[in-house]
Formats: sequence, C-alpha cells, structure tokens
Amino acid sequence: MLTWKQGDNAGRRPHDHLRCDPKGRHWQIDDAAHLASVALHRGYSVTLIDGDRRQNMNRWFQMLGEAGNRPDRLQMVSAMTPQEILDAAAIHNGERSVVLIDTEGTTNDNLMAGLFAADIVVVPVYFALDDVTAAIQITDHYIPLAVESRGRPLPAIFVLTKQTIIDGRARALTELRAIIQANGTPIAEHVLHNRVAYRDLQTGQTLYSSEVPDAKAVAESEGLFDDLLQTFIEATRNAA
Repeated sequence: MLTWKQGDNAGRRPHDHLRCDPKGRHWQIDDAAHLASVALHRGYSVTLIDGDRRQNMNRWFQMLGEAGNRPDRLQMVSAMTPQEILDAAAIHNGERSVVLIDTEGTTNDNLMAGLFAADIVVVPVYFALDDVTAAIQITDHYIPLAVESRGRPLPAIFVLTKQTIIDGRARALTELRAIIQANGTPIAEHVLHNRVAYRDLQTGQTLYSSEVPDAKAVAESEGLFDDLLQTFIEATRNAA
C-alpha cells in the first residue's frame, strides 16, 4: 500500500512520502521485502510496521542484521495493537519515506487500523479460489468501511504474485482471471513470478545484496514499484 498524506505534507510531490500496506493470504515476507528493497535502493527511508501475529517482517529485519545486510535507512516497528499501528504510521510520516504496514489479511482491528492509515492498498493475488475470494473481500468490503470511517478515498491495486508460466496459459484459471478483471480494481502491469531470488530474501538478503542480483527479479520489482506510484498519483489527481 502506498500513501501520501495531505495537510501537514501539503505541497510535497506525491512520491515524496509513501506508505505501503500489503494485504492478502499470499503476501509473505519475500513480497514485502522486495518493495522495501526497491525503495531503499532509490534512496527512500523505509519503515516496516509489523502488525501481523506471525511477525514475518520483523523476522526479515532481524535476519538482515545477522547477515550484515541491513541498510541504515531501514527501521522496524512491531505494532501489535491498532493504536500502535496508527501511532507508528503517524510518527514515521516523513519526507522521502516509505512505510510498509503488514497486517493479517483477515477481519481484525489491526487490519482496519492499517487501512485507516493508508493511502493506497496493495492486494496480492495468487490464482487460487480462496485467495481471489479474499482479495475481493478486501476491495469490496473492508476498504469501503475504511473510506467511510476516515472520510477520504483509499485506492487499491491488485498485484499478481508467485506466477508461473502455467498460470499464464492454463485455461482452468480463466474464470479466476475474469473475476479479478471484472472487479474494477486496477491490476499492476508488472507481475511477480515465482523466483528463487524472492525466496532468498528470507535468508537475510535484499534484492541488491547478493554478488550478482537477479536482473529479472529486480526489473519486475522496480516496475511494480512504479506501477504502485502511478496508480497512487492518478487516484490522487482524480480525487482532487
């Protein structure tokens, strides 16, 4: 999820302050880590707010330190209550910053706090019926509740994740693809494929920390980051 807060940030470019809140059953440590990797590589300060009981982002942060790969501009906040999530999002609402808020993709107070603090929600989609159903539930039910509560729009974007060549061609998945396309939520142009480089992030790596970074993983992750920025900027322009 990417966000730009107006008011105290008025006059800044939309990409000067970003908050990201990934949602979904298949949004795991490697998925959040690749967005953080790109943001850090581009010179942003990045704050990870982990509101998930599993503490996957916190674990990645710790592993980065143990492996000697933790960037100086990366911060970590473990937020186990809705108020802690809201407070952390407000405190780290700085210039040239990205905030990644990770909460469980299920109905709970932490989920709603993450949505309340967000300006754009990243909804990862894996081609399985349960996952597609959960994604639609986020965009059609929980996001409207957050919009009603906070009184301002909340754009979202679907991201196809852990894709394989078979996923792109299988006729059996046609109906699931149609459901996603018919929802009306923008779909990121860049797809995240099922790559070893993403799984390696779970061992205390960033996309750029290995001696020879995976060029394809870097390219699609940077493309996705740009997709999120563009979706947020367009939503901000349309709401003006």
